[in-house]
Amino acid sequence: MEPTDVAAVVLGTDPHALVVAALGTATSALRLASDDGPHLYLGGAMGSALATALGVAEAVPERAVVALLGDGELLMSANGLWSVAAYRPANLVAVVLTDGHYSITGGQPLPVDPRFSDVAGALPGLAATRVADGGNLRDALLGLPRPALVEAVVRTGSRPGPSPFVDPGTVRARFTAALRAMDGADRPDTGQEVPTCTADR
Repeated sequence: MEPTDVAAVVLGTDPHALVVAALGTATSALRLASDDGPHLYLGGAMGSALATALGVAEAVPERAVVALLGDGELLMSANGLWSVAAYRPANLVAVVLTDGHYSITGGQPLPVDPRFSDVAGALPGLAATRVADGGNLRDALLGLPRPALVEAVVRTGSRPGPSPFVDPGTVRARFTAALRAMDGADRPDTGQEVPTCTADR
């Protein structure tokens, strides 16, 4: 699979999901597959996608939330898997683009084969699997209990290229609007501020 194929399957499986991507290949793939849709792109915040998605999942428990990240990024923040297993958000899935390389910095191989699905699957309360094609990815997204981790194997060296700059304020405004959206209708006004991303602060 290509990273953009993975992002397309994620979006096609649940078009209303809120997707968080923090870095490089995952962000470029998500932006390309969604035509710059209203998702949360954190630019170069390596290692932050899973923790940010966990926060979004807690803030908006009625919405499906997907952390889309690379294996190099998750290797930097793998301790987040223990937090996901501990808090067990019923609306969160992490999808890891895995090719065993740091794709955006020159394709250097990771120092180890992390096998995140094996690690996540060993944690109580966290479902996990590894897939190599779009059909199995879709089945995993539909069938795994939440929280879950899906390791999606992508072609080594494949990346959609760098993303053009996007204004953080625009990302925040679009993502806030997506947070307010509820099955196509506006969220009822409760007098409370809707959680927003802080990427522009």
